[in-house]
Amino acid sequence: MSWYKTPLKYGSYIVDEFIPASIRDVRLLEIEEYAPDFDNFEEKLNSVLENPLGSKPFDELVGETYQKGKRVTIIVDDNTRPNIHTRILLPYVMERLLRNGVEKNDIAIMIASGSHKAPKEEQIRDRILNKELYDAWRENVLIHDCDSRNKYLGDTSRGTPIYIDDRILDSCLLIPLSDSEYHYFAGQAGTVKLFCPGVAGRETIRINHPRMFDIEKGFVDGCRLGNCDGNPVIEDMIEIANTVKKNLPMFCIDTIVHHGEIVYLQAGDIYECHKAAHEPLRRLRVVDVDEPADIVFVSVGELGINLYQAGKGIHAAWNGVRHDRKGWIVLLAPCNEGIGSDAYAEAMESVKDMNLSDALRYVIETYCSPKTFKIGNQKPPDLLRILRDVKPGDIKVITELDPDMLIKTYHMEGLNPKSPEDVQRILRDLVVQYLEINPEPRIFVLQDASALIDVKNR
Repeated sequence: MSWYKTPLKYGSYIVDEFIPASIRDVRLLEIEEYAPDFDNFEEKLNSVLENPLGSKPFDELVGETYQKGKRVTIIVDDNTRPNIHTRILLPYVMERLLRNGVEKNDIAIMIASGSHKAPKEEQIRDRILNKELYDAWRENVLIHDCDSRNKYLGDTSRGTPIYIDDRILDSCLLIPLSDSEYHYFAGQAGTVKLFCPGVAGRETIRINHPRMFDIEKGFVDGCRLGNCDGNPVIEDMIEIANTVKKNLPMFCIDTIVHHGEIVYLQAGDIYECHKAAHEPLRRLRVVDVDEPADIVFVSVGELGINLYQAGKGIHAAWNGVRHDRKGWIVLLAPCNEGIGSDAYAEAMESVKDMNLSDALRYVIETYCSPKTFKIGNQKPPDLLRILRDVKPGDIKVITELDPDMLIKTYHMEGLNPKSPEDVQRILRDLVVQYLEINPEPRIFVLQDASALIDVKNR
């Protein structure tokens, strides 16, 4: 038998040839070729630093704002993000600051951990920086704590209290290093999200994030992947970042990473950088299709370390699958670190015996109010609304997780491979099973869970 070439990752292991060539309607969803507007990264970086959006040039701003003994703070993502851009940009930024007369002791690297757990030393070394950067700058690293050292700056127009790490506010200059990306409820990650949730107090995050919820629909209409217009969460975040910007100088360096490489660079005013990323992100992240699929196979690759992170793959596939409870989502995610979020696990356990509508209402009322919200509590409403369109058991997860727990608590069918090599057999078996239901299925294979499948005719 011949097979389609549709490689997917199970962790770091590549699985291929699981869809028979006899099936006519199979599409490997890939982003169209994107050519960066630069060949030489260093030249492009120098160009955006010298010709920024809505800001004075980098060197000029450093010269005007730096005072010996005052901190220049570089803001970076925590260990839950890839940080490819961080490791590439930091050496250039450090060298440029030192060349402009900033003393090493006056440079800080603030890890914008939001309300996540503080990263351990090895995570800072291996997942945020690298050994060379860590050895050179470990004494300059600060870690944000959303429960301490946060200063109140007033409220947003929506009533969100703005608490920001006081070490940020004590700086003479802020340099956020950003990786713009699509986000499933904030619309777009990077830039302004480095301030909320990045370096914000827990109270700020707890009031901002619940703006995504709708008790009947799960999420409000504006809170969706790639959308910033009429999105109350990101609009609130923009206002928070702009409030910080009014208090002290800021120079953002923004990137887009595609297939492990920086393909887009911009710099200057943080809100201008946020807006400028809209168009290239659409070209790099949106796949247009006419009709939804009967089955979507999706991988989260090396990010499939737990079910919390792997949920990005389920969400991405949901955008492309039919919404009449007759489609399947097949996710490849080892989840060797378990669920990954106590808040997610607690909320799903509490509603596992309820019908979907009651469960959705209960988790939003109980876990998603401004008083009770914790990071992780957004996952149950997202999953429960997906289960309205893809019926329980029709999200198939190839994983190390306990299948009994998966079906009873998360309403997904868990399939445990004996080895990574065994994943191919499981995938082939699933295709055979679906062919018994629908002998002529439309099948999508999604390699990049950050992509948005935009279906024209839902």
